[in-house]
Amino acid sequence: MNNTEYKFKKNIDIGKCIKINNSEKNYQVIGLNPKMNICWVREWPLNFYRYETFELSINKIIVSTSCEIKSK
Repeated sequence: MNNTEYKFKKNIDIGKCIKINNSEKNYQVIGLNPKMNICWVREWPLNFYRYETFELSINKIIVSTSCEIKSK
């Protein structure tokens, strides 16, 4: 892992929003296991009626950012 990848992965944390490979959607990190190089995510903004969480390899994350709540 090069220095840039290390700094990027260090910025991934629970509650952060991310973009992943091959998706236009935003996701929020809700769990993290750096030893296994995985995290658990859900779609953002959260749909309170139904939302799914899934495991994701940290290598598939392309952007880490703060979650924004957009008003209508």
